[in-house]
Amino acid sequence: MRPYFLLSSFTAAILLSGCAAPDDIRPQNTLADTVILNHSQSLNTGTLSPANWPQQDWWNSFGDQNLNALITEALKNSPDTQLAAARLNQANAQVAAADSRFDPTLSADASLQRALLSRLEDPQGEGNRYSTTRSLGLTFNYSFDLWGGKRAAWEASVNNLKAAEIDQQAARIALSTSITQTYVQLANAYALEDLAKKDLERNQGIADITERLLKNGLTSEDRLYAAQSGAASAKQSLKQHSLTVAQLKNALAALTGTGPDRAQSIPRPAIFVQADFRLPKNLPASLLSHRPDITAARWRAEAAGKQIDAAKTRFYPDFNLTAMAGFKSVLGDAVFADVSRSWNVTPAISLPIFTSDLKADLMSKTADYDAAVAQYNKTLITALNDVSDNVLSLQSMEQQLLDARESMDLAEKSYQITEKRYQAGMGSQLEVLMAEQQLLQAESAFTTLKNQQQTTQVRLIQSLGGGFSDQQQTTSANNKQNS
Repeated sequence: MRPYFLLSSFTAAILLSGCAAPDDIRPQNTLADTVILNHSQSLNTGTLSPANWPQQDWWNSFGDQNLNALITEALKNSPDTQLAAARLNQANAQVAAADSRFDPTLSADASLQRALLSRLEDPQGEGNRYSTTRSLGLTFNYSFDLWGGKRAAWEASVNNLKAAEIDQQAARIALSTSITQTYVQLANAYALEDLAKKDLERNQGIADITERLLKNGLTSEDRLYAAQSGAASAKQSLKQHSLTVAQLKNALAALTGTGPDRAQSIPRPAIFVQADFRLPKNLPASLLSHRPDITAARWRAEAAGKQIDAAKTRFYPDFNLTAMAGFKSVLGDAVFADVSRSWNVTPAISLPIFTSDLKADLMSKTADYDAAVAQYNKTLITALNDVSDNVLSLQSMEQQLLDARESMDLAEKSYQITEKRYQAGMGSQLEVLMAEQQLLQAESAFTTLKNQQQTTQVRLIQSLGGGFSDQQQTTSANNKQNS
């Protein structure tokens, strides 16, 4: 009995030592969403309304059918959305693979072997005769999930699948906002091209007036040359703005996933972006569940945590069950006769004794979790800062546009008065050129600032997570309607 007792004690000691996952390998980072939100109260204000929170297909609110068509075409053809769809399919495959580990395996095998036996190989000791070996059988194998490692790995794959689904939505938002921003810039480029045409007309008009004055002996040649130089410079500026228009059209064609010929059929934008864009009251908390990159980062952190759980279970004993049943005949025995029947059942317990590789794997999974948590915290901070910057920019631009419009109106009045005085022979050409330059600068500044405002509004929509439907608000509205 003593040897059996010693063997049992030794086996129990090994089992206990194998069931101990290292306590010194632990994650260092924690999800800091609560702390970060507590320091984002400046984004919570009762003066903001949820009425204009961006909805799915938010670009339809701009009222430009050409923009809608471009985004629809891009969502269908863009390599970015195709890549996101491919990654989603990969995540689905990983879930299926993790799910298959719960299933037992059943395999069938059959073989036929013909051989010339030697005397040593012949069971009857005769040798120099042929043997036919026939076998047919089924093998069953099942690995028990005693410690939940398979389930943890499956949950990790499901979390990664959810993150991939959200990444697909993020790709949709990124593509639609990129097209909208480029479309707004194209509208601005057309507006600046119009200003360049007006500037060319003004410079050409001054050159014509100066040429008439020179013919009547009322001015000198140097002033004519100066006026003609201004007209030539205006022509060059117009060509540059026309080039910008063409380049932005090409950029839109590339975003739609088509060739450069698509740019030729893109008409002038008629986009209108409202200036009084408002936000939800509880903005930081809303971002947690509705901005795709934040949600995807959270799912990936959860998946990394499940991978740690799966890695820890590899330190514990594992139990497998293998069974085989079939027929095997040698030397011409009947294949399905009783003497040819064969079966076995093999339970097996395995446990790690040397765990250096398991510790390294656990350290790697723990580091992956810390990295995922850090990425989540960074994404959340970046999102809140993006929204804050865009809100501050819009508030400032609203006031800047008032000043810019006033400056443009005053410059227009100054130019008209100066031009009339010059046509009447009471002013100098230099005064007209200076007034014209001041007007052009004011008009360009106002147009550029308006474009910046619209672009910032599109960036704000992107930083808010693009499409969003306030379920609580919708439910409340439906209840009121039903009552």
